[in-house]
Amino acid sequence: MRVKISNGQDYAALQMHFHWGNYSSEISGSEHTVDGKRHVAEVQVVHYNTKYRTMQNARNASDGMLVLSAFIKVIEDTENTYYSNFIDHLKNIRYSGQSTSLTMIGVRDMLPQDLRHYYTYQGSMSTPPCTENVLWILFKDPIIISRAQIEKLENSLLDPQNQTLYNTYRMTQPLYRRTVEANFNPLGNDGESEIQKYSKKIEGLIQKVLDQQKSISEKSKFEIMIKKRKRHEFA
Repeated sequence: MRVKISNGQDYAALQMHFHWGNYSSEISGSEHTVDGKRHVAEVQVVHYNTKYRTMQNARNASDGMLVLSAFIKVIEDTENTYYSNFIDHLKNIRYSGQSTSLTMIGVRDMLPQDLRHYYTYQGSMSTPPCTENVLWILFKDPIIISRAQIEKLENSLLDPQNQTLYNTYRMTQPLYRRTVEANFNPLGNDGESEIQKYSKKIEGLIQKVLDQQKSISEKSKFEIMIKKRKRHEFA
């Protein structure tokens, strides 16, 4: 898989890896967050700039690396068949040092269907030595997999102590004056972020409760006035 960016630079895919938390314990494991929200998991496809010919030459160059990244979202019974073969092979690499071979697998198919919209920024690798030479491209749309698939992904591998490998993510780092750009309106068509929309929704619910209380209060006053008038009429 190759990626050619607007300035003509060409990047070739080198490897793909995943970061996850512990879904059954409601711990999300994506390394990126949007509006403070962490997703269930994240896939990252690491590329190197082909003008340097090898990964070894590219890894320290200022424009040497590019990573395509996407969030993973779980919808209960929505199996992603592009992930089925990959996840089934995890049982063959349960222990450190084991390897397996995959055939008939397409990296592009394992990314979101719509790749038109994305965030991008200049950052670093999230694993040591964390070199600051990575062009990150984070897709807006998530990858959809089923609950059974995420649970199998998270429970198939063991760490060196033979414990189930959970929480394989690095905590979100400060921006350090980096600029995150997007080729779409991240605030939505109405110019509001998800947090702003949620806040307005809460404000609307509070106002609805207040209006109901006011209505009950006015109704009570009305009933009292009616009763008073009735007592006066029959006095």
